[in-house]
Amino acid sequence: MKEKLKSRKLWVAIGGLVMVMATEWANIKPEMAEKIIAAIVVIVPAYIGGQGVVDAVKEYVASNKTTRKK
Repeated sequence: MKEKLKSRKLWVAIGGLVMVMATEWANIKPEMAEKIIAAIVVIVPAYIGGQGVVDAVKEYVASNKTTRKK
């Protein structure tokens, strides 16, 4: 469980959620809140997806290194 809490992807997702909720708490004008939320909806999944690809490549490379040594 501790390892999961160290995940940057998790914290980016939580941060995105908090930012979306903060637009409501901060009483931001609806037009501006819509732009902020739209940016978050694009940036957060893009980061998480990109980081997922990087993690998958690292795992693939690590598994191939151990396979080659044997």
